[in-house]
Amino acid sequence: MSLALRPGTARRAPIARASASRSRPRRASTARSSDAEASRRDVLGASALAMLANVVPLAPARADESLRTYADDELRFTLEYPSDWVVATGSLERSENPMGGGARDVWTISPPGRTRDVNVTVVATPAGADFTKMGSLGDAYGFGMGLVAPLHRPKLKKGREDRVQRAELVDAYGKGDYYKVEYTFERPAADIDSVFLVLAGLGYDGRVGHLYTTTAQFPRAEESKWRAQIEAIVDSVKYPKALYG
Repeated sequence: MSLALRPGTARRAPIARASASRSRPRRASTARSSDAEASRRDVLGASALAMLANVVPLAPARADESLRTYADDELRFTLEYPSDWVVATGSLERSENPMGGGARDVWTISPPGRTRDVNVTVVATPAGADFTKMGSLGDAYGFGMGLVAPLHRPKLKKGREDRVQRAELVDAYGKGDYYKVEYTFERPAADIDSVFLVLAGLGYDGRVGHLYTTTAQFPRAEESKWRAQIEAIVDSVKYPKALYG
């Protein structure tokens, strides 16, 4: 898996905020076909790997920056972010894409000069025709667990202790047509201890259907400094409507 980012440009454009309707997560039904379950596991695993592309340290941005609205011409998503943050775009190559062919498009913002442990990344994964709504991937709780489970490796064989990492699901719930997930991730050998916020939804850009995944991260030790600003960015995200559903 390779991640190549290039500087991007941002434009002002009107944005409509998605309203949050919190409901307690319910466990996904076990009455699924084995093929569908395997497909869902592949999709969630691919999303988890995309999130880890940016895992590793970042300096805080000022809390009083003015906001800029970004509208992506091709992928049709919009969001608001601090005007002095840096934008980068690129693609995440994968030899086997469970949701369809082609590379996943990546869009990232971070405070100037840093791209590591304080950032917000939008990944658009081509979605097959079978994925018509988020329920196709299970309920919010199942989706969240699908993201966290591949990241949780608390015990490894002798000699591989440096690869030990822990992930814990904090919350998962529906937000309109989207799923919102929060989890913590720790990798002691790399001095990583971060909070992750995820907003996932299906959308159609006029050419291709995508699973859109916005992933934000910040150090757990600096939560009071970062959470409000990061949550505001994630809450401003709006994906295009899905083709079906």
